[in-house]
Amino acid sequence: MNKFAACLIAASSLLSPRAPAADLPDGKGKDLILRACIGCHKAGEIGAYRFTKDEYHAIAYRMGDRGAQATRAELDVIADYLFENFPKIEDPAKINVNKATAQEIAAGLALTNEEAQAVVKYRQRHGDFHAWGDLLIIYGVDGKKIAAAKDKISF
Repeated sequence: MNKFAACLIAASSLLSPRAPAADLPDGKGKDLILRACIGCHKAGEIGAYRFTKDEYHAIAYRMGDRGAQATRAELDVIADYLFENFPKIEDPAKINVNKATAQEIAAGLALTNEEAQAVVKYRQRHGDFHAWGDLLIIYGVDGKKIAAAKDKISF
């Protein structure tokens, strides 16, 4: 077999959604993920997602509503497995814009008090932010400041 053929075989095994299943830690729920989730999600990418326990449960139920082949009890097991193995870890060097006060946002992201208050009011009215770009649509907040502080923001 030549090098090109060997590379093609290796690449095709990486592209197969079931190939990286060994990357998932063993535990109650792994088999359910392989059965109910891997059809749409690559096993090797599941560890990149980091959420709270409640967020994992909400996501699992949403996937169930979208056709994941799992019962409600199985979705609970999946969510618990994901939280146990891939929990959300807060970075103390970042400002969690979904939890921080206006004063913390102003100080941590170099915003004015008025801009930080606008962030908090928007969050209270519309719910949590999911990406730094979500902050760009807030009236009264300088988008250039948000872009400059994007590496200091967590969710």
